[in-house]
Amino acid sequence: MYIRFHGNYSSPYTNQPYGIFVVIFHLQRDGKLSDEDSKLYDETVDWFEEHLPNPPYYDEGNTIRAVTWFKENNHSSIMIKKLTAFFNIARKYNVEIIKSVVHEPPGEIVYEDEYQIGVVMAT
Repeated sequence: MYIRFHGNYSSPYTNQPYGIFVVIFHLQRDGKLSDEDSKLYDETVDWFEEHLPNPPYYDEGNTIRAVTWFKENNHSSIMIKKLTAFFNIARKYNVEIIKSVVHEPPGEIVYEDEYQIGVVMAT
């Protein structure tokens, strides 16, 4: 099973809903977060950058237009629990975060590690 947390608006680049990391980044970028929540955002992002592998397609500007899904396993459950900070920020600022669950990869797998898969969706 694969899980993706995302907003209710889509990226014109991937034609898929923006993931939770980008949704919360948009709040910070747009100056909507309090100083305390902005600090929490930064600390949470720093933690993920240290503990969650960054798929190589992001380093290359995501020219393949991939989206990332968590795997459902013990490894990724730690990651999902750490997202609580983002869930709380979203709730505080009335931003909807949707949990999508699929049983099969929702596209062609172009990346995989112990926590996540990256997929390219059929166009």
